[in-house]
This record gives sequence, structure tokens and C-alpha cells, in this order.
Amino acid sequence: MNRREFVRSAGGATAALGAGASATAGTAAAAEEGGGGGTKQPDFGGYTEGAKGGSYADKRGSKEVTVEVGVGSGGIAFAPTNLWIDTGTKVTFEWVGNKSHNVLFEAMPDGAGVSGHEGLEGSGFTHEITFESGGLYKYYCQPHKGLGMVGGIAVGGDVATKSVGGGGGKSLHELGVPIQAHWVGAATILGIVMTVVFSFYVLKYGESPHTGTGR
Repeated sequence: MNRREFVRSAGGATAALGAGASATAGTAAAAEEGGGGGTKQPDFGGYTEGAKGGSYADKRGSKEVTVEVGVGSGGIAFAPTNLWIDTGTKVTFEWVGNKSHNVLFEAMPDGAGVSGHEGLEGSGFTHEITFESGGLYKYYCQPHKGLGMVGGIAVGGDVATKSVGGGGGKSLHELGVPIQAHWVGAATILGIVMTVVFSFYVLKYGESPHTGTGR
């Protein structure tokens, strides 16, 4: 390889390595900082994961909200499945579809004291609850809980949340890439070595119109 070819190869490789190292470092930093954006939704601790329906609605700012009971192709879902409201909001559970359901609460904030509806009802029945206590509420339909008919209601701003969409804000270790930072170091060291080799080559042979011609 003549000197000019070496210059082009070494220069291009060094630039590429530097760019790769910078890009990798940027990716690592963004992942560690939980980059990627995403929206905040209430975190029900996995209670509604896999629930029928799976819809979410942020109804903060509304004084009255409706949750449909018995929606979907199988008629065994709440809509919305996950709901976020302000304290003092009235929620009307409205029975739809052709199956019988009830609404029972499995968990709620201490002292909340809200009551579901235990009796099995059909389409057209309604049950109203005003949520005065902030926190997370988890509820279900007793006959169809095993089929995924569960729901969650977050009340107020002081509730646990999670990032949804945009990468989820996971760290490198959560993503299963614990050696990402090592790649940055290896690329940087290799770039330095190639620069030293290039400098040695230039110093040794200097500038000559006949360098690398094979004569």
C-alpha cells in the first residue's frame, strides 16, 4: 500500500471510529438517562396487564366520566380499562352488552370507603361513584375476573406512574447491554493507535513524489 492510500484508509478509519464512538456514547447516555420520551400513565403494579380491552383514558379536568361494563367482542371488558381522573370526579359505571356483570373493588386507598355493586346486572343498569380520596383503585367483575375483566382508576396527581412509549426509559442494564460503555473505550483506543501509526509512517518516509511507488 502506498502512502497516499494509507493516508486515505487511516484517515477514513479514524474518522469512522471517532463518529462511531461518539454515536455509541450518545446512545448509552440517552439510555442511561431514560431517553426516548414517552408519556406518563398510572402504574397499577401489573394489575391490569393483559386485561381485556386494555384501553386508557386521561379524563383529568372532567367532572363526570363514564366507564362501560361489558364491552368488546366477548362482552367481558371495562372501557376504559385504565382511567385517570381528578379527586371529586363522579364515575358512572354503565352496563352494556348481553352478559351479566358486577363491579367489586379489590384495592383502594386507606379510608376511601367506596362501594362497588355486587349484584349481577345486565345492559341498561348504572352505578355511580364519586371518588373523593386520591390514590389507586383496582376493581373487577367477579364472574369474569379469570378471563381478564379487571380495571384500574387513578385519582389525583399523587399516584405512581410509569413511562409508556418512546423506549420506556430503561437503563442499559435493563436493556441487557451491560458492556456498551466498553465499546466506546475500545473504539477510542483503536482510533488513537491508528493515528499514532499514521504519524510514524509520515515521519519515517516524509514527503516524496516516489514514496510508495515500489521503486
